Amino acid sequence: MVSTLAFICLVVVVLVVLFGTTIGKRLRLRASGTAEEMIVKDASTPEGAKAYYNTAIAKKEEDYQAAHAIYAQMLGKIDGYENQIRSLKKEDMQLSLNINACIEKNDDDGARVYLAKQQDVSDKIEIIKDAITELKNNATIQDEMLKTMFEELGNLKAEKETAVLTLETAQITKSLQATPGVYSGEEDRMLEKVRDGIKKTKEEAAGSKIAYESSTSVQQKRLDKKMKDEEIEMKLQQLKAGKK
Repeated sequence: MVSTLAFICLVVVVLVVLFGTTIGKRLRLRASGTAEEMIVKDASTPEGAKAYYNTAIAKKEEDYQAAHAIYAQMLGKIDGYENQIRSLKKEDMQLSLNINACIEKNDDDGARVYLAKQQDVSDKIEIIKDAITELKNNATIQDEMLKTMFEELGNLKAEKETAVLTLETAQITKSLQATPGVYSGEEDRMLEKVRDGIKKTKEEAAGSKIAYESSTSVQQKRLDKKMKDEEIEMKLQQLKAGKK
């Protein structure tokens, strides 16, 4: 009992220090900075990058499957409504026959009953037709979104392969660097610093290029796709013209 109470008191003291004091704020910032630094270092390795990409790909695949399930449900609902309309139209035809039969027998009351039922059927048909129109519009939008999601998923997988390969080759190149010679003169040491500076600058430039090339926007993707489609169409027309 005493030990439990002491533990609770200790926890309270720690929480007060972390969230109620300036020192606690500094500790939390330091811990956050350390965690962020570890994440950055991990992401710059082939294994870490692969893990992060796999997580992102899994999430996109999950989103795609969820969107596809909604699309399939839309199509199923449209099919069900169309079957329901066909059934209602058959019922409408039968009611018309019944109405005509009542009129021929001068059965006005019977005709009124069937006319009321026929009006109900007509109302149902109109409601379902409106629902089908709305569902078809939504299904068209959903289908377009699915195609975009599928393309983005493929692009992300390709980006993963490129990024991981880049990090792997850089890691191997770094580990297999030639053993530097022994420099004794001051001039040689200064030159070595210059070479190191050049090397770091090139590595930073290469890293910036990779980061830039990996961050294409949706608008750029669409533009690239449009240009590619136009180029393919132009080649097709040229080939067809050559056959004439």
